[in-house]
Amino acid sequence: MSHVFVSYSRKDAEFADMLHQRVLEAGFQVWMDSILPAGFDWRQEIDQAIRQAFVVLVVISPDSRTSEYVTYEWAFALGLGLKVIPVIIKAAALHPRLESVQHVDFTNPNLMEQSWQRLLEGLHHIRRETLKPTGTTNPMPEPLKKEMLGTTRMDAPGVWLSVHRGPQQGQEWNLNKDEITVGRDITNDIAINDQQVSRRHARFVRNMEEGPTSFTIEDLGSSNGTFVNKDPLNEPRRLKHGDVIELGETVSLVYQIIITINGRRVSM
Repeated sequence: MSHVFVSYSRKDAEFADMLHQRVLEAGFQVWMDSILPAGFDWRQEIDQAIRQAFVVLVVISPDSRTSEYVTYEWAFALGLGLKVIPVIIKAAALHPRLESVQHVDFTNPNLMEQSWQRLLEGLHHIRRETLKPTGTTNPMPEPLKKEMLGTTRMDAPGVWLSVHRGPQQGQEWNLNKDEITVGRDITNDIAINDQQVSRRHARFVRNMEEGPTSFTIEDLGSSNGTFVNKDPLNEPRRLKHGDVIELGETVSLVYQIIITINGRRVSM
């Protein structure tokens, strides 16, 4: 059975050991490099352990941020198409490649149990998705298997969501998948950790018949509702450039279409 791979700096070993124990107690197998016997080819063993994992947890701190070994491990995992979850234990700038990856924040000591619950629930969900049988009559289209790209700035043409108001104000996501979910749970393509946001709040679906920059949005039975330009979303609605999407009362997103003209990026 595949396991959870934990990537960490030796200077964060105390938290990594606690993480190891909590994940074990939740019913998962865990792999850490501390279990390697002396004399083993550690690079080969680590590569193999990552290949056999269903998810990689990366302990984020100033020390791990500068660790070439940690960077190698999560980059190798992303290259394999594995789910990577940054676990932030100390404030540190995320590598640009991880900025759009949904993370769990352990920096607030008053919210530790909520963070543990969020992480473990996410692991259970990811494992269930991993164990789903393949070869069904409706296989996932190839575009959905690709990792969603994101950045802290709009640096490519396409369709973008930017957080106008909320806990991740200023964050932007490039919508480069045919179907994208947003919600509080870390297993969503876009995870927004706000109590007004339901675990699975809304879904964006590309309208291929109308072109790659055409999306509709639908509410997924959220508790606090989804609104487009202040109107309650009661049925799927096609989005247009500049639409303001509100999730509950505290989070608002702006839908934007960016094109390139003579090498310059401009809004539609």
